[in-house]
Amino acid sequence: MSPKQRRIKQIVGMIALCICGAAVYELPYLSWSYYDVVIESYRVTNAQMGYLMTAYGIACVVSNLPAGWLADRFRAGHLIAFALLSTSLIGIVVSTFPSYGVLMACYIGYGLTTTLPLWSAMMKATRELGESSEMGRLYGFLEGGRGLLPVVYGAFIIPVFHRMGEGVAAFRTVIWYFIILGFACAIFAWFGIKKLREDPEEQAQTKKEKVTWRDYLILMKNKQLWLLTLLMFCCFMIYESYSYITPYLTNFFGLSTSLGAIISLIKSYGLAVFGGIAAGFIADKIHSNPKVISIGFFLMVLAIGIFMVVPAQPELIWVAFITILILSLGLFMVRALYFAVIDEIRIPLKYTGMAVGLASTLGCLPQTFIYSITGNLLDKFPGHTGYLYMFIYMFVSAAVGGVCAYVLHRNIKKQRLVGKEQA
Repeated sequence: MSPKQRRIKQIVGMIALCICGAAVYELPYLSWSYYDVVIESYRVTNAQMGYLMTAYGIACVVSNLPAGWLADRFRAGHLIAFALLSTSLIGIVVSTFPSYGVLMACYIGYGLTTTLPLWSAMMKATRELGESSEMGRLYGFLEGGRGLLPVVYGAFIIPVFHRMGEGVAAFRTVIWYFIILGFACAIFAWFGIKKLREDPEEQAQTKKEKVTWRDYLILMKNKQLWLLTLLMFCCFMIYESYSYITPYLTNFFGLSTSLGAIISLIKSYGLAVFGGIAAGFIADKIHSNPKVISIGFFLMVLAIGIFMVVPAQPELIWVAFITILILSLGLFMVRALYFAVIDEIRIPLKYTGMAVGLASTLGCLPQTFIYSITGNLLDKFPGHTGYLYMFIYMFVSAAVGGVCAYVLHRNIKKQRLVGKEQA
């Protein structure tokens, strides 16, 4: 195809990935923006909500390895479409506000449908849209686009939620809004996501030879992949705790539920647009994703440290808001780029799904325990104390993640120097 045709297909594919990659997570993560009304609607405690999200996280982690295998065997667009369809079907059950046992089954189902057919497929599809020199900006656009679209989605539904009184009935409307959105996005994913980057090594093999479980052993020998995995673990320690910033603001800084939802959209999604896209372009410019990632972790260390020492009082809301911006910027700089590192550590294209699955299995482990730990902390230590403990482990995670990013950057730099000398 001509360069113009390739660019058009690349843009369409990226738009589809952003729209669908954002929509599929709205239902499982409604507690991020509507925490208080979710607790009311589900009739659960903070700890029980934590257990629901923990069950979701466990299902995600368990699904990561087979998700990588699926991504290397089937078309990404078809897998992503199935993820959207199945997640929306579960959302219909959740909209009835069933018993806690049924809710638990639904959140486990969410974990399966948003991981098995989706996560590795989405990351591999992004890598298949461009060459190595474009990885930073492509993954940056993915994170940025997935950040922008929820803001757009929220701009339509939050005013409706507010006008309906911000209660249980209003929240049910929110759920149905995202159910319908999921069905529509499934159609777009099926037809809009295409593969543009070919792998000569993969083309020379038969389908049965493409991927096997033994290939995981090959990937496990890559030391840089383990550093990337630890870096991801630290990032997820912070990211999975990030949702509690919204109730922290509403409980101690006097924000209303609607305003808290707006702030949540800005911090959780709006900053992903600027942080993700800017980080991607900077990384491609300086030819180092880990170096930009280390800067992101530094910003998180700074912001979390401020939260730990600044009094939680309504008159200091402006300080909290600025701190959220810094934290969000750093977080989404890191999230945008960690899978872009796969090209730098020389993972073959045909193993992309498996590399993502392997790194995600361990890197996403905080999904399995953070919500339970934090939920219990907030119940056991009411008031500011519970949140202080949360900020402490977030701070340590950011510091360790920064060290990992620096070491990874140094190792890749050494590999490049060795390669030049051998050439």
